[in-house]
Amino acid sequence: MKMIKQTLGLNVENPKYYIKLIIEAILIGLFSGFVVSLYRFGLDNSENILFSTLKYIQGDFLLTIAWFSILALMGLITALLIKWSPDSSGSGIPQVMGEVKGYFDVCWWKTLIAKFIAGTLTALGGLSLGREGPSVQLGAMAAKGVSKYLPNSKTDEKRLLVCGSGAGLAATFSAPLAGFIFTLEEINKGFDRSIVIVGLVSALVADLVSKLFFGQSPIFPFTSLNLPLNYYWLLIVLGILIGILGYIYNVGMIKTSKMWDKLSFLPLEVKFIIVFLVTGLVGLFLPEILGGGYSMMSLIELSLPPLSVLIVLLIGKYLLLIFCFGSSAPGGIFYPVLVIGAYIGAIFSAIVIPLFGLNPLIAYKFIMISMAAMFASSVRTPITAVILIAEMTGVTNSLVAMIVVVVLAYIIPTILGNDPIYETLLMRLLKKNKGIDFDKTKSVLEEYVVPMDCALIGEKVWELPIPKSAMVVSVVRSGNTLIPDEYLRLKYADELFIIMNQNTYLDDNQEIESLIYKNWKKEQVK
Repeated sequence: MKMIKQTLGLNVENPKYYIKLIIEAILIGLFSGFVVSLYRFGLDNSENILFSTLKYIQGDFLLTIAWFSILALMGLITALLIKWSPDSSGSGIPQVMGEVKGYFDVCWWKTLIAKFIAGTLTALGGLSLGREGPSVQLGAMAAKGVSKYLPNSKTDEKRLLVCGSGAGLAATFSAPLAGFIFTLEEINKGFDRSIVIVGLVSALVADLVSKLFFGQSPIFPFTSLNLPLNYYWLLIVLGILIGILGYIYNVGMIKTSKMWDKLSFLPLEVKFIIVFLVTGLVGLFLPEILGGGYSMMSLIELSLPPLSVLIVLLIGKYLLLIFCFGSSAPGGIFYPVLVIGAYIGAIFSAIVIPLFGLNPLIAYKFIMISMAAMFASSVRTPITAVILIAEMTGVTNSLVAMIVVVVLAYIIPTILGNDPIYETLLMRLLKKNKGIDFDKTKSVLEEYVVPMDCALIGEKVWELPIPKSAMVVSVVRSGNTLIPDEYLRLKYADELFIIMNQNTYLDDNQEIESLIYKNWKKEQVK
């Protein structure tokens, strides 16, 4: 009973509690925004140093040997950092998702330090990885660090962790709305009223911090013309094409990761040295595909290169991306997905524009739409995809066309049986995880919103077949807080607040989610 009172002492319906959360959200936005802005600044300068170095050593054998020696050293240091903090490997988004779900309890300061340094080294080495996944993890770890120094419950820490991840994305993309929506659509996997206001505040503050560093110009300064209505059928073709390519993208990413897993007999140091050296070799012949893809995007900002160049760069980028990411090197696939989508749109434009005599500037409409569609096809967060591209380009006259293509690109890989990329990566991570020890004295208060097709609608709240170690403490209906009694029955859109012991949270949460969201038949749960 004492544990329940401690958890409910800060109730989401308490105005003072909201004020407390908003103050904490501002702190998280400031800290996460500052950390991610520094990371973004470091990576930008690392890529500048990389391309300057490649130009400087061109044609000089001794300087080339010296550069490859430095690459090997960077690979070694990166491996040592990952050994010191294993949770800093890869993208970082699956780790954050896992922690929010209760699978992991990551050491925030070790992960933050290792991810920051190792991510900077991978950028300096030219590995074909993005900064956005690491930025999400850095934002989340910064939030966790802030929470550790505040008198918060485990429930509060989870909420702030979710908000920190959105703040990280907002800071790295200068896209606060996309960062906020991403937390609901991908990280939290649901609607939590306390996260809505707190997530928005932290994302906006983090975005403000990043704008102090990098200014207010959109990341992609594209212009867009409207596509004539009689050519809207081209959008259907594009949506189907990207849906198929998104499926191929995810399959290739996972298969390459499995191939790297088969090389487990190799020490991590050797694996990363190989990745850095191979990337360095590629950089001597095709430097445009190095890094997150900013160099590739600059090539298509003002005009499109020849079709053959677009195809070579697209294929090269994809192959180097899956090679680097499959090794578990610290870096993300968030931005590279957008780059690949942009080049698919550019290739599509290079074919259909001369074929149908369209205005050449319509190419940038196809490019923007393809970026959003490719993201939705791979990650399966369609709302985030649309809002993200709108914020990054500052263009809103393509929303209808974008939604058409995004929906198709979202549906096709789902029909083909392909899981979202971050969900798949999380499942792979869980197979390697040996579990953690929870604090049995702490409890977690979780919120569940009852969907329209929930099989439990009409059942008495007191008689819901939830685990014995969990308890429904309140139901929020139309803004009113109801205490469960023998007469209260579950209705559509009810917000259930259920308390669980942290020690049993993982299993309890999974069972409750299955009861509420999997549309079980009543005969199964009675």
